[in-house]
Amino acid sequence: MTASDYPYLLFILQDLTIDGRTRIQKYGFQIYQHYKDELKEHDFYSDWKPYHFGPYSQRLAVDLSSAVDHGYIQVGNGMNEDSKYKQYCLGIKGRNAYRSLLADNPFLNDIHELLVSLQRQSLMKILKQIYLDYPQYTVQSQIEHKITD
Repeated sequence: MTASDYPYLLFILQDLTIDGRTRIQKYGFQIYQHYKDELKEHDFYSDWKPYHFGPYSQRLAVDLSSAVDHGYIQVGNGMNEDSKYKQYCLGIKGRNAYRSLLADNPFLNDIHELLVSLQRQSLMKILKQIYLDYPQYTVQSQIEHKITD
């Protein structure tokens, strides 16, 4: 496995520590929605479908699992007052791969600004905005009642 197997996952994680797979999925979806023009020439995740927590990409889920298995992404444990969750960040292999991607894709700096903004928001706030802006992705939601109340 090489970094070229995960370039778009690296677009999402960058140099951040992200709490949980749901956030990673929603960050990927937001990048896809905000940067469609810049990503046209790339094969960024475009297989979004409605799922239990809103938009979901099977390709992204598979890439995340594979990148963890091959050492590009490290997984730690996090906890808040409500629950335990996994935290995802780039490992050394992933950081090196990301640096080479950054040199070839200057718009990653713009994506980074979006991600930093999302990192400052609660997951519920991110979900609510997605549910309001893209209701077509909520038809299979198991949490819509919590989000829209």
